[in-house]
Amino acid sequence: MAAVVAAGLLAGCSRTPVAEQKKPAETAVAPVRITQFYSTTPQVPRGEKANVCYGVENAKTVWLAPPKQELSPALARCVEVEPAGKTTYVLTAEGADGKTETKELELGSGPARVHIVNVDISAAEVKPGDMVSVCYKVDNAQSVTITPVKFRAGSQRNGCVTDQPRRTTTYVIQATGAAGDTDEERVTIKVAGGG
Repeated sequence: MAAVVAAGLLAGCSRTPVAEQKKPAETAVAPVRITQFYSTTPQVPRGEKANVCYGVENAKTVWLAPPKQELSPALARCVEVEPAGKTTYVLTAEGADGKTETKELELGSGPARVHIVNVDISAAEVKPGDMVSVCYKVDNAQSVTITPVKFRAGSQRNGCVTDQPRRTTTYVIQATGAAGDTDEERVTIKVAGGG
């Protein structure tokens, strides 16, 4: 009997214990990663939009705040934002395992961009020495100049200058904004027989 028990013990030892049996291989989940988050315009003129670009890897969901909006997971994509003053945008990417990664980007809002709305002339063609007027309408200007008549004005939205050209003349209206940006228009008044 002792020989049978010993044989049974020996036979039992040849089986692989349950703890040592092979388990099915677990598939590793690649970690979520934000590869890029930037804007080409860190200072956005008031009332204008800017592009914020991002890239993510292994993301199930992506969102941007403020305001919170869901975005498409992509290796490279840009979306428009319109900051109201200095704004910190937060990009969050969530992986299939529920883990997240976030990155922040700060954008400022600067003065609105200068824009010449309209330029009017009193006549397109005159005789030498006739009186003409060049008038303008601008938005967001700090200063306006008109050459060659050496006209200079401040931030008034409307203005006019008069001249008596003796030959065909091109008037250059240039408006400069608070951020140093400029807008320019040109108008030509033809002087009959004046070259």
